[in-house]
Amino acid sequence: MELGSHALQETLRRLDRAFQAFFRRVQVGQTPGFPRFKSSARFSGFSYPDPAGWRLFQQGPRGGTLRLGSGKTAMMIRIRGRHRFAEFMPNDLPLTHRRNHASGEDQWYASVTLRVPVSACVRQRTGEAQVGIDFGLAHWANLDEGHQIENPRWLREALPRLADLQRQRARKKRGSHRYRQLSQRIVRLYQRIADRRRDFLHRQTSALVQRCALIATEALAPKNMSRSARGTAQAPGRRVRQKAGLNREILSAGFGMAHQMLGYKAAEAGTRLHLANTRQLKPSQRCSGCWQLVPKALAERMHACPHCGCTLPRDQNSARVVLYDAWTPHDTPGTGVAARPKPLSANAVKLRSKTRETPTTAGTAQWRESS
Repeated sequence: MELGSHALQETLRRLDRAFQAFFRRVQVGQTPGFPRFKSSARFSGFSYPDPAGWRLFQQGPRGGTLRLGSGKTAMMIRIRGRHRFAEFMPNDLPLTHRRNHASGEDQWYASVTLRVPVSACVRQRTGEAQVGIDFGLAHWANLDEGHQIENPRWLREALPRLADLQRQRARKKRGSHRYRQLSQRIVRLYQRIADRRRDFLHRQTSALVQRCALIATEALAPKNMSRSARGTAQAPGRRVRQKAGLNREILSAGFGMAHQMLGYKAAEAGTRLHLANTRQLKPSQRCSGCWQLVPKALAERMHACPHCGCTLPRDQNSARVVLYDAWTPHDTPGTGVAARPKPLSANAVKLRSKTRETPTTAGTAQWRESS
């Protein structure tokens, strides 16, 4: 397939942007990092900066076709899925090249960017619910009213098959034809796990944003949560293998990706997203009934408050705490609500919070009575 002049011009613009960034770093005194020459093996791909040279054909709700070039040299690529915009204009088409060095397989990824009106980007919200969510591993999400979303555990299901393929590859000569074949099968299995996880997260976050006017959860840091317990030579860690298995489950659940999806989808739908400060609020140790701190070990899965007698599943109690925190006006996440001895009364008016959250809809809503 021959590239048009527009794709070649975009390559020169990319080089120009690299040198502009280099001179900007030199002027401000940063480490300049001179742009290096990239051979064809290192070049990540190319881009069509406008609709010239390619065309997108949408064929029904399940997929379409992408045509690159024209005439006898045109390349037709089948695509899956469908965008949700009624009116759009194709904008540009970056094509990225990735090479798996273990399998020797070349892969190309096309990302179609569409230009749509602002009105078409708005997600239609069908409900005005207010939900507190506690993400976990036993259940992927626990809601304040007691509903639970199961954790699909795509990686755990695939571990036996993955271990079998890796054992087969270990018995083959490195670099041989069968070694590369098994490497390709392992790569495809990992890709399938990632695709299923991403599809699950898109479905769940879209459903939450569609029916909720307020979503409250913790500001999780998966990188810190999945830190290794190996320790150092002077101070070796404890239960390292058990912590490695826990880290694998934390990363497989995709909490960071779920937070990112909730962020931009809530902004599109006008849903308010409240991220509570975990260290200041301590939702797993705080009672949702009397607001007192009730220390408990991680193995204790029921919350039983000795002060007010509130008894709830631990995760449901945490979901209620972050939801109550979203109803409290304060400048720093968790500060004002932690200083308050008990939750607001059921007749109080919910004020707008100033924590890290997306724009909210106009007007105020009454605090619904918790069950």
